[in-house]
Amino acid sequence: MASRKLGNVPADLRRAGQRFAGWRQRRTAGSRIPEPLWTLATELATVHGLHRTALVLGLDYYSLKQRVESSVSFR
Repeated sequence: MASRKLGNVPADLRRAGQRFAGWRQRRTAGSRIPEPLWTLATELATVHGLHRTALVLGLDYYSLKQRVESSVSFR
């Protein structure tokens, strides 16, 4: 459904979505998203936009936005 709303999903964003899906299947309840996945998500958000990235990866828009803003301020 997300891809229908967004049109064609770029390959890198699709692969990241698969990584998030794999992590979600293996994780224990209540565990937090690992930093490497957050880093990947923030990098993709700077390329593909916050809304599209959050939707495809199943992330909270505002959590992703906060991480993107904090990563930009450190560069």
